[in-house]
Amino acid sequence: MKQLNHIIATPSAMSAEGENNKTIMKQNFRALLLTAILIIPFGIKAQTWNFGIEAGYVNSDLSVSESSAKSRNGFKIGGNAEFTLRSNLSLESGVSFIRKGATVTGRNMMNTAISSIKFAEMDYLQIPVMTGYRFNVGNGFYLKPELGAYLAVGINGDSFVTGLDPFNQPYEKRVHTFSGANGVSYRPCNRVDGGLSFAINAKWHHIGLKAEYDLGLATASYYGNGKQRCLSASIIYWLY
Repeated sequence: MKQLNHIIATPSAMSAEGENNKTIMKQNFRALLLTAILIIPFGIKAQTWNFGIEAGYVNSDLSVSESSAKSRNGFKIGGNAEFTLRSNLSLESGVSFIRKGATVTGRNMMNTAISSIKFAEMDYLQIPVMTGYRFNVGNGFYLKPELGAYLAVGINGDSFVTGLDPFNQPYEKRVHTFSGANGVSYRPCNRVDGGLSFAINAKWHHIGLKAEYDLGLATASYYGNGKQRCLSASIIYWLY
């Protein structure tokens, strides 16, 4: 009966936390939009566009307030657009498919008999908005530190739930990361994620290298109130 009451109470809790996540995302993107509006007038007389294709390695984890978490490896692939002003200030955005994940372990998590959840696939479409300053090192080589924010929407993925069934027997079942189902008392991950991004870019002619860290501010997993922590390294081919 306790488990049934917990499940019945879940929708209202999800709604409240979802509204908080949306508020955080709006605040981040309003701040970046204001930054862009302030920057553009200083370089409007001379600006250049560039476009690139990016692919790379991802190591992600969940920062949990309860239980414990272990990182998992993933990947990302996508396209970037860069707008550079005469003052060497730049705005960069794009869209990427990124696979994140983690394994969360504990005891009777969220008052259920679940002891472990392996988020094997947390697949997102992610949109960053970054501002940076480009340093010309010489011989066609540039360095550019960046900061900004990202918004991600969960689109797919599978997870594996481990626990005890009503007969006190151990089990492991596959569930959909963002929708649950399969007869398991599992609370799906929040589809909307977002937070702050920090990056350093190196570019030589058409080839670029990027190291990036995403600091999630929204609750991605309700187990331990997990927030995304993601480190990535990628290579970019720029058209210009």
